[in-house]
Amino acid sequence: MAPTGSALLLREMPYILDGTAKEKAREQDHTKATIAAKVSVEESWLSFHQPAEILHNKVRAFAEWPGTRARFLLSSSSGETQNIELKIVTTRVKSRSDVEGLPSGGEVSVTGDALVVPCGSEGSDRSYLEILQLQPPSKKVMSARDFCNGLRGQKLLIEPKGATLPSAAA
Repeated sequence: MAPTGSALLLREMPYILDGTAKEKAREQDHTKATIAAKVSVEESWLSFHQPAEILHNKVRAFAEWPGTRARFLLSSSSGETQNIELKIVTTRVKSRSDVEGLPSGGEVSVTGDALVVPCGSEGSDRSYLEILQLQPPSKKVMSARDFCNGLRGQKLLIEPKGATLPSAAA
């Protein structure tokens, strides 16, 4: 689009500068126009049952407002679990060739500087999302590595398929 747009700009710039562009302008066909619905906060929640690429694009799309959030289970070594909501700030899609040796199921892994979350369904549709930066409740944005250091032996799990974790406000 860049070559086409720059050629169009070069062609039309003289008309814009001398003020004759208004004379050439045509009103749009309002019957072909569409109106997008207002973005709601509910749309910003991530579901790890979707492919990683869709989730990564959602994180990028909602970066300014309202940001994306995800619910996880925090499991202690004694087997107790608690819900935790994290704001997801920065992600990238992990390639399939880099996922050898990661636990299967709903366990979130730590590799390098990222949390690696299994996404999509088991089998050939499985993809992985790397969370690079996140924000725990009432904390500042931090790297995934710093967050993991604070877990102190606890495991982070994604919600089981079909289950819905209650909101933290409940």
